[in-house]
Amino acid sequence: MTDFKNRNVLITGAASGIGRLMALRIAAKGGRLILWDVDEAHLAAVAGEIAAAGGQASVYACNLAERASIEAAAARTLQDHGAVDVLINNAGIVDGKRLIEATDAEIERTFAVNTLALFRTARAFLPGMLEKGAGHIVTIASASGIAAVPRLADYSASKAAAIAFDEALRLELKHDAVMDFFGITKSMDAFVGRNAHESRKEKT
Repeated sequence: MTDFKNRNVLITGAASGIGRLMALRIAAKGGRLILWDVDEAHLAAVAGEIAAAGGQASVYACNLAERASIEAAAARTLQDHGAVDVLINNAGIVDGKRLIEATDAEIERTFAVNTLALFRTARAFLPGMLEKGAGHIVTIASASGIAAVPRLADYSASKAAAIAFDEALRLELKHDAVMDFFGITKSMDAFVGRNAHESRKEKT
């Protein structure tokens, strides 16, 4: 999709890195940005950049690792904007630890943000897209989900699941004969934003 003018575009993990860059570019093309992130300070800064350039952006604090936080942010988003035209699932975290060094909590958090959040955001906004008869969901995946690397067992596995999610949803919508007006896009990136290994919270 290249036509973002007057469309409500939601980006998760929008406070920095790839999410921030996408937000700035889409805003420049006339999109109305809906920005989610747990890092409220940097999120507000991104919204400020967009406003300074004449764009529109709304911000919502959301921890993509927590279902309740996603549900609350989704409810507020729908109340404020009515619908989401484009959902960009960008948020991602990586610890970069050897498997035997990673804790259960860290592994579960990686899957919560990188995989389960995709299901939760899609389930929140897909019904409205289908009712409207238009929509687009973008999954920011990773080359690590195809070609795994050492010290990223949990990250690689979570991104492999994200790729499978994207492909399964595409087939599901094709089977339901709605792909004529609906788009599913998977983007491969080789890294996760700035300071990915230093601060997980900036990515959610």
